[in-house]
This record gives sequence, C-alpha cells and structure tokens, in this order.
Amino acid sequence: MDGDTRAHGSRVHLPPVSTTRRLFLVGGGAALLGAVAGCGLRLDLPQPPPPVPTRRRAPDEALVIGVVRDLDALLRAWPAASKPAVLKQSRSLLTELRTVLVGRLTNEGVPTEEITSAPSTAPAAGKLPVGELRKRLADLPSAHLEATTSATAETRELLTAAYGTIFASAERLGAETAPAAETSPVRPQLAERTSPLVYAFEVVAAQSSGTQRRQALGTLERLRGLERLVGRDDAASGWSLPFPVTDQRSARRLGDTVLQRAVGGLGEVLGAAPTTESLDDVARWVAAIQLAADTWGLAPVAFPGMEQPDR
Repeated sequence: MDGDTRAHGSRVHLPPVSTTRRLFLVGGGAALLGAVAGCGLRLDLPQPPPPVPTRRRAPDEALVIGVVRDLDALLRAWPAASKPAVLKQSRSLLTELRTVLVGRLTNEGVPTEEITSAPSTAPAAGKLPVGELRKRLADLPSAHLEATTSATAETRELLTAAYGTIFASAERLGAETAPAAETSPVRPQLAERTSPLVYAFEVVAAQSSGTQRRQALGTLERLRGLERLVGRDDAASGWSLPFPVTDQRSARRLGDTVLQRAVGGLGEVLGAAPTTESLDDVARWVAAIQLAADTWGLAPVAFPGMEQPDR
C-alpha cells in the first residue's frame, strides 16, 4: 500500500524511555516503599533482645541462703511427737530464725525462688528420732562457720546469735554443746562477761528464798561451770551492781537484767577478723548463757543479745 511505511516481516522499533521517565519510576518506587514503611511494617532485620539486667547480690547472700536451707531441712524432718514440750519450743525458735533470715534476704531483693531452690548441706531425711535430731542440731556445718568468719560484721553477729540458739536447742534435747576445753583467741573477752554473771547470781541467791533461791542456785551452778571452761576474769572482785539489791524483788530484777544483757555486743567479742575457733567458742558460750536463762525462768529468744531483727 502506498504511503504505508511498515513492511511485512520487519521489526517494529519503539522509542527509547527518556532519562526523565526512568527517574520518575525509581522515585515512585521509593515513595511506595516509604508508604509501606509508614504503615508500621518493618522491612529490616529484627533487632536482638535487650540484655537481661544483672541482679546485684545481697551481702553474704550465699551463706545466709545456705543456713536457711539447712533450717528448712531440719524443720521438714522434725519429729511429729508433741512431747517433750521442748521439741515444740525448739521448733518455734528455729522457725523464727528462718523467718528472720529469709526476710533479710528478700528485703535485699533476693527472689524467693532463689532461696527455696538452693541446695542444702544437711542430708535429706524423713522424720527424725529425737536422738538423731539433737545430733544434727549440734553439728554446725564447718562450711557455714568458715564462711561466717569472712562475712560482714552485721551478718557475723546475726548468725552467731542464731548458731547459739541452734546449739542451745540441741542441748535442751540432750546433746553436749558447751565450749571446748581448748582455748581460743576470744577466751579473755568471754571470761570478762562470765565472771560478773557468777558474782551477780551469788548476790541473787543470797537475797532470795524458796523457789527463787532454788532457781538462783541452779543458774549459779551453770554459770560457775561455764566459768571453769572459759576462765575467771582477773578483775573478778571489782564489779559493782547496776542497782542496790536488798530483797527478793530486787534480786529477781538483778537476775533478769544481767542475763538479758549478757550477750549484747557480740560484734565486740568477735572482733573484725575472728577465727573459726573464736566464732564457734562464742556461739557455744551464747548457748550456755541461754541455758542458764532457762534455769532462771526466762523465756528463750531466737536472737539473744540483739534487738529483734527486721523480718
């Protein structure tokens, strides 16, 4: 056909896309991606999760948890028998020890599950006969004793008082927990605290009669036995009483006062760097004072010589 520029079988040539159009297409794609991203869809790789914050450990955490777990093991194995009454009393004291120590940990931010999941150094057992129970109470784990020597002063004092209560509970059930006959670095300080008690109860006994005198003599006998073990203070004759004692009523008050004050200031006795022998000696001395207080008729306490710790 005339005027027809197309030829059969020939290739049709399209005009090239201009540079301006190519830029438009690219720009349009970028705008589309921006719109998708603006809809809240992430096109990049997910970010790694933030690191879990590391919990700051409480002072002496592992040691206190270990003592709590051993108390747990003892309480689970406690004999079901309700007699003698001292079983119930001792269980109550150990339960209070546990409550206060757990409270100290949780107040410092230790999760409860970390306290209850920690292993115990005490052997697992079912309900124990009384003879085995008193043996367990009297055998303070050496690892606890050693760790306590390097603990903070507050923990040392708290746990030494607790160990004294555990030893006293063992002796109430028939174990022997008196301080060893061998000397330790703190014997002079223990003698300074024991001999005034002996003197005070000599006065109490002299000013008492009837049941009170019998209690005073029994307490005096215990204190003299303790003095024979830890030694007699060189200044044994130079003490003054805190108030005049002229009758049975003031004698009762004197006995209560000196026994309740006796184990105060355990930190001063232990010093800044106690040995395991020193710490063991002090804990057994605390137990002996508690047992003397039993004879005098005072109710036992979980942390003798200390203000009630925060729970």
